[in-house]
Amino acid sequence: MSERMKARTTDGFVEFSLRVPEAQADRVAAALRAIVALLPEGPCVSPLPDEALDDDVLYSLEAVFGSRTPGAAVRAYRLREGLTQAALARVIGVTRSVISDLENGRRPVSGAMARKLGAFFKIEYKMFL
Repeated sequence: MSERMKARTTDGFVEFSLRVPEAQADRVAAALRAIVALLPEGPCVSPLPDEALDDDVLYSLEAVFGSRTPGAAVRAYRLREGLTQAALARVIGVTRSVISDLENGRRPVSGAMARKLGAFFKIEYKMFL
C-alpha cells in the first residue's frame, strides 16, 4: 500500500463544513469573512480579489465538485478522514473489497450501508444514497 493512502493529504489545512438555517446563511458567511480577515496574510490565506473571479463563465456541477455518485461520496469522506479502504472496512465491519466496490460503482450503497457510513462519519446517511 502506498504511503499516500496511509497519510493524510491535507498539507496542514483543515476543512470545515457548516450546516446552518438558510435564513442565517448571510450572517454566518459575514462572520466567517470577519474571522478570515483577522488571520495574517500569507500562503495559507489568500482570498481572491473580485476581479480574479470570472462571472461570465458557467461551470457544471461536475466540473466544480467532481463526480457526485454515492461511491465518490464514500471515497471523499474516507480520504477526508485519512483512512485507507482497509481501515474503513474494519471500522464498519466489511471487507476492503466491499469498500473498493462501493467507491468504484461496482456495488450499490444499500440503505443499511449508508446508515453505517453516516453514523461513522457523523453525517446524514442520505449523502451516500
